[in-house]
Amino acid sequence: MMLCTAGHVDHGKTSLVRLLTGCNTDRLKVEQERGLTIELGFAPCVLGGDVAAGIVDVPGHEKFVRTMVAGVSGIDMTILVIAADDGIMPQTVEHFQIMELMGVRSGIVALTKTDLVAPERVAQVADEIKTFLRGTFMDGAPVCPVSSETGEGVFNFYETLVTRIRNIAKRRRRGVFRMPIERTFAQKGFGTVVTGIPVDGAIEIGAEVELVPGGVVGRVRGIQRFLRNASAGGYGQCLALNVPEFGKRPPERGQVLCRPGYLKPATHFYAALRAVGGIEKPIANAESVKFHTGTAEETGKVHFLQDKKELRGSERTYALIVLLKPVAAVAHDRFILRRPSPAATVAGGEILVTSMSAVRGKKDAMAQQLLEYDDLRRGLDPDAPEAAAAEIGYCLRTRAPVGTTVTELAVSAFLPEAVVTEWLAAAPAGDVVDLSAGCFIHKDAYEARLAEVEVQLERAAKSSNLSMAVAELRKDFTAWPQPLWNALQRDLEKSGRIVARGAKIVLQDAVKSLSEGDQRLLDRLLELFEQTRFNSPRPDQLSDLLGTPQNQIEPILRLLCDDGRLVRLAPNVILSYNCAREAQGIVLDIINRSGVVDSADFKYAINSSRKYALAILDYFDARRVTVRSGNLRRLAPDHERGLLK
Repeated sequence: MMLCTAGHVDHGKTSLVRLLTGCNTDRLKVEQERGLTIELGFAPCVLGGDVAAGIVDVPGHEKFVRTMVAGVSGIDMTILVIAADDGIMPQTVEHFQIMELMGVRSGIVALTKTDLVAPERVAQVADEIKTFLRGTFMDGAPVCPVSSETGEGVFNFYETLVTRIRNIAKRRRRGVFRMPIERTFAQKGFGTVVTGIPVDGAIEIGAEVELVPGGVVGRVRGIQRFLRNASAGGYGQCLALNVPEFGKRPPERGQVLCRPGYLKPATHFYAALRAVGGIEKPIANAESVKFHTGTAEETGKVHFLQDKKELRGSERTYALIVLLKPVAAVAHDRFILRRPSPAATVAGGEILVTSMSAVRGKKDAMAQQLLEYDDLRRGLDPDAPEAAAAEIGYCLRTRAPVGTTVTELAVSAFLPEAVVTEWLAAAPAGDVVDLSAGCFIHKDAYEARLAEVEVQLERAAKSSNLSMAVAELRKDFTAWPQPLWNALQRDLEKSGRIVARGAKIVLQDAVKSLSEGDQRLLDRLLELFEQTRFNSPRPDQLSDLLGTPQNQIEPILRLLCDDGRLVRLAPNVILSYNCAREAQGIVLDIINRSGVVDSADFKYAINSSRKYALAILDYFDARRVTVRSGNLRRLAPDHERGLLK
């Protein structure tokens, strides 16, 4: 696992790491000359037996706090370093606030430089530290006096550290690999190497990675984990990855390596925000700030979503942070806000929603959505399966209103497809609707879409429509995927709301509400077409034949054609379904005897005119029952599929 040191400048962090590991984490010449850590230093620490950890030595000087934020990402535990001669200092407080805001949840205190003061001073500072930590995530943490110069207290500190590490369950994250880039360099014979601490997931040699922002994709050719060659690495480990494809435009600090297709840069971050305790000047709404997450730093403004004009020390709210340039971050990433002048950490929190533009809606409504989302995971171990299940369920319910695929859901929840597939298989019965074709939708969203279609059906029925084209019903839902529409249509048929006939649907509610007069007209039309057989009347002749206005006949005639009791062969040629079936039998019989059928023979076979014969034959050509060659028709391949049943 990864540990980090934290504390005020010149309190002995680097010396303590060197004592534990034998490594000098001040690798830059200027750092060694000035005795001041400027960049993050990494050191592997073998603590005996099966215990090993990586230690991140972070800068203590105020000007390098932004680098310290990067060091805290992906950290399991902290070593808060406080010198006995100085005690708690400004950067001690700021580092501690940053660690708390960034989600570090365990630690111990190294009370250093004890060789420079009297034992009474050591005891006094130890008491001050315990008071300072009271009520925080380090409440009750061990305070270990130690001198890196004389070695006094080293064994006690060492044993306390090992015990603390053993008691911390190693966090195993099943998320998507993501590593903020700390450093980039070229290795002769290998090409570009990038280093950092993954904040999620795992990576192996041969895997593809994408650089975000940027979009450049490369393949991992080699991995070093804690300075040793390895075949894989992951969350909370110090990694160096060899990716030769990045040589043309070397990656920069602030970019992120991720599995391709998952991570998108964003400029708008909706977040749960908390001001640090004790800030002298409250944070103003729309105030300019520096936004830090991972190794990224960008300028932006913070806008409060709840009815607040300012945020005072330790107060909480939901906020929108708008950046000038896009940053690669996802929901549940931690961040810090700093004032540019005078430079100071003023707030931090957890990202809840990311976007390239402001989400439309009122501020109060957006704050309520964020509250519901925040409540969803509150109290859950972020690395537990329950947290992943809650995230997937939320994304399916709120971000897939018309359904989604496993791949799309995995990207939305930022989890591997295997985790999403497991969840779908184990989801409570009825919570998820399988739309087939690899598409799924939450039952609440499905019921909402079904209700929308039912409203359209009711509107059509009130407009005296007895039937309509499927395309007409779908005109307001063209963005809905076909699997969703197919499922809705099946359920509407099962419930008796519609009857589907190819590209037409019959509105059963409207049909059931037909007046007695309309029902009699329907029966008379059916009887007329049955009697006239292959010499049926044109639609414009029906009014005179039945003594009924044409505008009353049209909807009933359309209903009978749409529900299949009549068959419209051409605009002016309509047969009863029974006659159409009889004509089909005659066509098949002639072809079975002669191999082909021509229009003249067929006209005599049905005892009708050439107009009706051609209309019938053209109709069966269109259904792919027959294939025309000149004046002759033969059976089409797979003609059974086009037969009237």
